[in-house]
Amino acid sequence: MKSFLTSVKSFISNHFLRFTQRDTLLILDRFHWKDKICGHHLFLLDVKRKKLKQLHVPKVTASDMGFKMVCSCNGLLCVIHYSLDQNSTIFLWNPTTTQTMRIMEPENALLPYKVPPHCLLGFYLNTSDSDYQVVRLHSFRDTNNACFGDYFTKICSVRVEKYSLRRGSWREIKYSNNQCVTVNGCLFWTENSVTLEETLFWVAMEVNDKFSNEMIISFNTHNNVISKIELPPLVKDCNEVHKKLAVYKDSVAVIICSETETMAQCLDLWGFYDKYEGVECWCKLHTIGMFSRLERPVGVLKNEILISTDRVIHSVGGTIALLPEDDLGAEFSYNVFNYVENFRTSYGGNLDVEEADPLERKGVSLHDLFFSSVNI
Repeated sequence: MKSFLTSVKSFISNHFLRFTQRDTLLILDRFHWKDKICGHHLFLLDVKRKKLKQLHVPKVTASDMGFKMVCSCNGLLCVIHYSLDQNSTIFLWNPTTTQTMRIMEPENALLPYKVPPHCLLGFYLNTSDSDYQVVRLHSFRDTNNACFGDYFTKICSVRVEKYSLRRGSWREIKYSNNQCVTVNGCLFWTENSVTLEETLFWVAMEVNDKFSNEMIISFNTHNNVISKIELPPLVKDCNEVHKKLAVYKDSVAVIICSETETMAQCLDLWGFYDKYEGVECWCKLHTIGMFSRLERPVGVLKNEILISTDRVIHSVGGTIALLPEDDLGAEFSYNVFNYVENFRTSYGGNLDVEEADPLERKGVSLHDLFFSSVNI
């Protein structure tokens, strides 16, 4: 146990001190499909050079059923590796050095579903404790508040677990009755997530036998407060077809793609602001369109909306990247994550190294970006 904690402390301190800054880098999480054929890939994008490099996600379980990107933080990616059995797992991965660290589950886990879409998962840096942490939100049946004669036949409370990389363990966050947040049914993660000032945001859906309702769930990592935020109103005479969470000018935002009766589409950017004496509300900031049905919202880069087709990602300012061609065609979706390269390779014996070449390092200078020292 002592050697494990020592290696974890080394892992954390090295990532504090040795991640690097260079030209803007993005992780592109691409999913595309046609009929019953689908593909899922990760790419590293150098925005300035428009250089795209495919990343090969390490296989950390015996059964390979795909993966899900959770978050990028200081050169570490939090990823879920799916399995048909109970070995689906969360792990941290440094694509630059190809090193991985598996997040171990407690033997007496309280949560029946450990991975999305049955839960919300986030990864962030707790700056006050100099600790990387994974947070997981689940919905549990609340039999005390269930109203079986009402329209809502299933009330669930939201419960939270945190994993401390520094301590190497999970703990449940305890809430009093008046602090407990409930949802009408089971909670599912339906879209992407973002982090803003150590508050995590997810697009999620409460699903019941009678209805479903999509919303934003937020979790403040400082005071452990969970909040439910209703999405912006739908555009009149339009159907919503796509959406993405984003951060725009230091506020959480959502990009909604709507489709008219003539099949033309437009993008609306909504920002969530404190406008009325402490009352936060959605404000429509920009509208882009009309354009063809092949456009999809991706995210926000330097306060510009990113849009993709099956061949290119672009903004109003021009092309961001040309995408690799494939024969799958039709449907596609992208998530985007900010990324910084970290070349540190010494993390201790509890980190496995994938047999692969590290990312190209030519022209990169190393310097401290976040903390000049960390006491752990």
